[in-house]
Formats: sequence, structure tokens, C-alpha cells
Amino acid sequence: MAVIPKDPLDWLILFRQQINEIFTFLSSLENVEGQGDNEHTPFVDIFETADTFVVEIELPGFERRDLSLSVCCNMLVIEGVKREEPRDRQVTYICLERRFGRFCRTVEIPPGVDIKGIKASYQRGVLAVTFPRVKDKSAIIRRIPIE
Repeated sequence: MAVIPKDPLDWLILFRQQINEIFTFLSSLENVEGQGDNEHTPFVDIFETADTFVVEIELPGFERRDLSLSVCCNMLVIEGVKREEPRDRQVTYICLERRFGRFCRTVEIPPGVDIKGIKASYQRGVLAVTFPRVKDKSAIIRRIPIE
């Protein structure tokens, strides 16, 4: 069941997510046709609780050292590279469905979370990034005096 936003700002966020999905789909078509570089696109789950905002990224087969997280403005940037396992001898693949290569995903960080309190963990192929919510709501909105 689709979620229908009530706030006009939520409509813009929904529109942005749909545009991102369109561009992701179009870029995957380029990869199928062999014209784009072989970029891996991991699946992302985003959810919230009363106390946290959580982003989970499915990254099976990745090493921790090949992943990087950063925050730029109001965006969480997740980057990484999945390296192909070296083969000792010449092989002929019957089926090769796994993807290797680099990826970069961005997730918009909502207002009301504590950027300084971010925690990340990587277990069983899932990278979980947890943002605690700001307890003092007055820290979100700052009044600016007019001179």
C-alpha cells in the first residue's frame, strides 16, 4: 500500500525518490547494453523509530576496508568497491550473476537527527547506519535576529 504524504514537503521528498528510481533504472539499462561501467547498486532499507532514523544497506561479500561513509550537507554518502575473487586458472563461467565493481549511494538525512551521534555497524553483509534523534527540538530551529 502506498503512503500518501500529508505535508507539501513530503510530496517533494517522494517526488525526488521517484526521480532517483527512474535514473537508477535508466543507468541499469546502460549497464545491460554494455555502454556504462560495471557499477554495483546495493539495496537500501530506510526506517525510523521514536528514537532513531536507520539506513540499512545490503552489501554481501564486501570487506569493511572497502567501504566508506561520509556526511556531506544533509546527505549520507555510502561508497565501496566489491573486488572480484582471483582465480588460479583459466575458467569458463556457465553462469555469472554476481556483480563486482564500485558503487556510490546517497541518502537524504532528515532534519531532527543528531549528526554527531551517528553509529555504523557491519554484520552478516548488512551495513546499518543509525542516527539518534535530537532530544531538544529547539536545536533544530534557530531564530535569527533581524538588524
